[in-house]
Amino acid sequence: MKTMFIRHPLALAISLVVAPALAQSDAQSTETLTVYGQGYEGYAEHMPTSGMKTDLEWLDVPQSVSVVTGTEIKDRGAVRLVDALDGVAGVNNTLGEGSRDQFVIRGFDALNDVYRDGLRDDGNLQSYRSLANIERIEVVKGAAGALYGRGSAGGLINLVTKRANGEKFTRFNAGVGSNNQFVGQVDSSTSLSDSVNGRVNLEYREGDSYVDHVDSHDYFIAPTLRMTPMQGHTLDLDVEYAYQELVPYRGVPSKDGKPVDVPVDTFFGGTNDYQKSDSLRLAADYEIEFNHALTWNNRVSWNKIELEQKGTRQASAAVTGDTVAQTVNNFGYDPRTTTTLQSELVWDTGANQLLLGADYNRIDIDLTLASDKTLPGKDIHNPAAGPTPDPGFKPFRDNVTETTSLYIQDVYTLGDLSLIGNVRYDMMDLEQQKFGQEKESLSDEKISYRAGAVYRLTSDVSTYATWARSWQLPYAGIYINPKLAEFFHTDLQELGLKAYLLDDSLMLNAALFRIDQEQPQTNTDGDVIDKTEARHQGVELEIRGQLTEQWNVSAGYSYLDAEDKETGKKPNDVSDHLFSLWTAYQLDDYWRFGGGVKYVGDRFAGNNEAVALGDYTTVDLMAEYSIGRHLVQLNAYNILDEKYILGATNGTSGLNQIGYGAPAEFMLRYGYQF
Repeated sequence: MKTMFIRHPLALAISLVVAPALAQSDAQSTETLTVYGQGYEGYAEHMPTSGMKTDLEWLDVPQSVSVVTGTEIKDRGAVRLVDALDGVAGVNNTLGEGSRDQFVIRGFDALNDVYRDGLRDDGNLQSYRSLANIERIEVVKGAAGALYGRGSAGGLINLVTKRANGEKFTRFNAGVGSNNQFVGQVDSSTSLSDSVNGRVNLEYREGDSYVDHVDSHDYFIAPTLRMTPMQGHTLDLDVEYAYQELVPYRGVPSKDGKPVDVPVDTFFGGTNDYQKSDSLRLAADYEIEFNHALTWNNRVSWNKIELEQKGTRQASAAVTGDTVAQTVNNFGYDPRTTTTLQSELVWDTGANQLLLGADYNRIDIDLTLASDKTLPGKDIHNPAAGPTPDPGFKPFRDNVTETTSLYIQDVYTLGDLSLIGNVRYDMMDLEQQKFGQEKESLSDEKISYRAGAVYRLTSDVSTYATWARSWQLPYAGIYINPKLAEFFHTDLQELGLKAYLLDDSLMLNAALFRIDQEQPQTNTDGDVIDKTEARHQGVELEIRGQLTEQWNVSAGYSYLDAEDKETGKKPNDVSDHLFSLWTAYQLDDYWRFGGGVKYVGDRFAGNNEAVALGDYTTVDLMAEYSIGRHLVQLNAYNILDEKYILGATNGTSGLNQIGYGAPAEFMLRYGYQF
């Protein structure tokens, strides 16, 4: 028997690719290919759950929802979350202070809008998330507070983790690349008994980077159990532990409205800068399917992160002559914990689907903070690298944020028309105790909502309209500022068209949207004295899936007109045009080739368009060879060696914390299945 290396969760895509070859070989031999299907069709996922929190088909969801499948993640050679989302229309990554994932969705910062299996992923907020335990990534564009509560002005990212589904395999992958990069991964799954399955994912990463003195190493382990104690009952138990140590990259300063033109490996920080984080997540998901119409799901998660960061950065003040002032800012979590409880009941009668939900979320932060602002300035063209003072970690403030919520969603279908309504009630309480000062508090009750309509033009084409409102806590609820004592609100209006093409193998989504956000400013008594209003409007086009059985493609384009309504200026690090194209072709049973291009339009650093960041284009390539149980894959990134700005830290500090992107790099991987 001839066996081919099975790359979970790529199985169905591979079966579609090699089916014609197998059909031809059947006439000449009895060779067999064993494939474990996972419901994927290359780059297409027909049943994303994040947009509705139910299994409503993608065509009937009244918002733009994109899915990056495991197939695409693997083809792109993505190791971190920041590597996997290049192909999603309306989404762009930014500098993230050189130490964490940070994305902009439809022009709004989404740092606090990352979820894991439908629950907030606060435990990895200040880190680069691993993809070792991720099955697929779902991105909901536009305000989603009617389902998820506070946050999500421009959208949210939901990470769907791998499950123990009873398959028996062990897969090993190792990769080496530019700048002494090394990645090792193990994914092992087994059946422990008739009712208990287990799976574990391990990962180790280390390496230098394209920036001098910047390196990292981390490891990750994620065991999970799935138990089915009786018919219709499923319990998933998850543990994730991640350790990460890195040197933050704070970028370069700017002068005369442009980033300083220095080599991309230039380091302005201190050679003793560091960030260390320990993150532990425990989660349980218990689903009871009473019958085909009634399902009850209960989830609980607990995150704990301990973190220390010493970071030398350029001050927000303008450059004087050829010298930039610097400061050292230390902060840490000692610790930060997040507890979430969620219960959802879905009653689906065919013509009507009703979701009732409740959740409770509590974030406890013990923040340490210290700074040293007496550093001598550095030459912006030739900074001397060396250690900087370490002010330590001093108790600064304790914060507690609690949210209790009730929500309801109803989908009523009448022929080709579906009407969708969501209402969510959030009761939010915040407390803050600064060291040596009196306790501060902030509380409010808010209603978020979404109203939508979907009309099926044909069985494969639908059009939709949505109107929604979400509320955002200033500083995501982790800090109380007396001058921001009123919550922000965001209104979404969206029209869209969705279609399945080429016998349902290709997904097309077109969306026209407008997002208005209002940020009130208050005096110390809590009275509104001013407000900032922003309007982000534009269009998105996206296709994902298969052009042929051998040819996968994902492509996205977005045009965004984002501005402060009073000044007419763009927000920080938001481009007007985003375009991406990635494609992969299975040449035969052994060879697979792919490549892609990404274009990011003109942007500015800060909120006053003070520094022009310019546009850029990068090109990537991929080649893979597999035979038997073995696989070799080569990914080459930015092959044209484009010199570009990746992004800028938000606010006024963005003037002098502007990060260059990576030059040409490569990664060579080897995989083996036992």
